[in-house]
Parts: sequence; structure tokens; C-alpha cells
Amino acid sequence: MFDRETWRREISHQLTGFTRNPRQELQLAGVPSLLGYLVARTLEPFLDIFHQQPIAAILALAEITRGPGADKIVQRVIRVRYLSVAQLDRELRTNQDIRQTVEQLLIELQTIPLARQKLNSAREVWLRSTLERELDLFPNEFTQLRRILNDQTWQPRYEVLRELRHRAGDYTPADLVLIHDGLQDSAAHVRAAAARALGLIVEPPPLLLTQTLIRLALHDSDAETRYAATRSIGLLREYITSPQLLDHLRACLHDGDSFVRSATALVLGQLGDLASTSTIIKSLIQLLDDPDVYTCEAAARALGQFGAAAATSEVLDALTRTAQSGDLNVHEAAIDSIAGLRDLRTGVISVAASA
Repeated sequence: MFDRETWRREISHQLTGFTRNPRQELQLAGVPSLLGYLVARTLEPFLDIFHQQPIAAILALAEITRGPGADKIVQRVIRVRYLSVAQLDRELRTNQDIRQTVEQLLIELQTIPLARQKLNSAREVWLRSTLERELDLFPNEFTQLRRILNDQTWQPRYEVLRELRHRAGDYTPADLVLIHDGLQDSAAHVRAAAARALGLIVEPPPLLLTQTLIRLALHDSDAETRYAATRSIGLLREYITSPQLLDHLRACLHDGDSFVRSATALVLGQLGDLASTSTIIKSLIQLLDDPDVYTCEAAARALGQFGAAAATSEVLDALTRTAQSGDLNVHEAAIDSIAGLRDLRTGVISVAASA
């Protein structure tokens, strides 16, 4: 079924590459404007489904916007099976009806907030300033879009979340709703504040909040947010560690994206001995040879936080090899973990000998 929510999820997925490296993604797409790129990403799910389920696609479009612009988009799709990003950009610059329609789509499908939510703070500023400059070419149009771009209301939301610290983790249902919304906010500072607030909860957090927190730790593009989420996972580890979570994290260690692999290793390090299963330890040993140095460093530090379960000759030998790395951070991570695990191993052997 293709509806507004499905459409929005597909847009979020389409924006993944963009939010990692926006300028590079624009170059690869061959589009001269950021606005044209965002319009193309917004329309792409509609174009994909149109040739499979045209009625469903048209109904979804009509639920959001109707008028000459929507009609022209449908006519273009019927006439030309595939609309390139460059074609969409030209249509956007030359056709006022289409501009009015795509503005409504961008707003109703939340393309701008979805993009801002995935960007770190510096790139979010770049997106806003670039779009504002491009919209200046249409002085009497895009008024609603300008209003969204100029939304600076994240600071009050941030302050409200910070005030929750006075509750010492004893949250009301209304507080949890506030935290839930904050974890999905378009502003990185708000997401980080919500993650920190959740880490203070004095009882097992709702599953939905836990899942969102883990998603932020593994996938958020903002370093502050990832760090806050990862730290909170460590604080909540007694509540949230489960076989299902460990299976998910183990799978993420083999993700094709080095960004996800390194973030997962950091999360596992926060879980410590609760995550020290034999399969996860073996996966982390494999990551010590990862081509990405950040992943190697994170894997080395995670093993050092696993306690006695990782104080084995196999782990120590692997870390010793990793300590020969030419990267200073990887070298130091391996050395630190070796020192801690050797002390544990010596203690275990001493206890066994005296028994």
C-alpha cells in the first residue's frame, strides 16, 4: 500500500546518502541546486510506484495536493517513463504551477525536517542557508517553505528537555512523550538532550524509546547525538540488554557501512560484560583488521570493556597484533585494552591457583 506515511519513509531512506556527504551527493546527482535535489528525492517514491500501481500513486498525490501542478506532474510521468533530476530541476525553474505543488509536497511529506534531522549541526546550517539563497530567486513564492527554514524554535524545546534533569529520572507519561518527540527532533541539540534525559530514567524505558535511542547511537549523523545516545545506552544497559538486542548489534558489526560498524562497536563497549558473548567477541576480533581505522579503534576498546570473558589468549594475541598499527589511536586503544585484560587474566589465574 502506498500512502503518505509510506511515501515519507521512502523519502527518509532516499536521503541517507545525502546526509552523509551533501555536497558530494549533489555532484553525483548532476543537479545544479539543492532545492532541485530535494524535490527529486521527494518525488522519487511517487515516480517509482506510479508504473507499478498508478491508481495508488495518484490517490496518494491527490490526498496531499491537487491542481494544475499535480496534473502536470502526472502528465509528465505518463509521457516520459523516467524523469531525470536535471529535468525536474528545469521544470521547477520554469513552471510556477509545479513550484506551488512541490512546495506543498515538501511541507506535507516533511522533506526538509527529515533532511535536517539526519544532518550534523554544521551541515544543517549549510542546508538552511543554501536553500534560503536559492529561494531568493523566487521572491514572491515559497512563503511556507521559508517559514519552515527560519524556524528557530529548537532552543525552547532544548531547554524544556534540559529541565527534566530536575526530575532525577522519575518521569511522567507526559515527560516520556516529550522525550520521544525530542529523540526525533530535526535539531541535533534537541535529539542529544532527549537522549541524555532518557539515560536518567529510573525504571525500564518503553521499548519504542529504547529502539529509537539505539537507532540514534548507530545511525545519527551528529556526533554529539551519537555520543549522548551511546552513553545513555550504557547507563540503561541493565534494563535494555537482551538476546534480541545483541543479535541486532552483532549483525550491525558486519554492516557494509563502516560508520555503522564503528558506532556499533562503541555501543557494545558501553554494554560491557553484558554483551560479551563468544560470537560478538569473535566478530570484534575480525573488526580489528577492518580497513576503517575508526572501526578498528572502537573494536579494540570494546574488547577491553568486556571483562573476564575477553581476557583470553585469542583476544590478547589479536590485540597485540593490532597494537602494531601505524594509526596512533588504534595503537593506543589496543594497548589500553591489553593492559586491562592482562590484569584480569592474571587475577583469574591467581584465584584458580589458590583454590
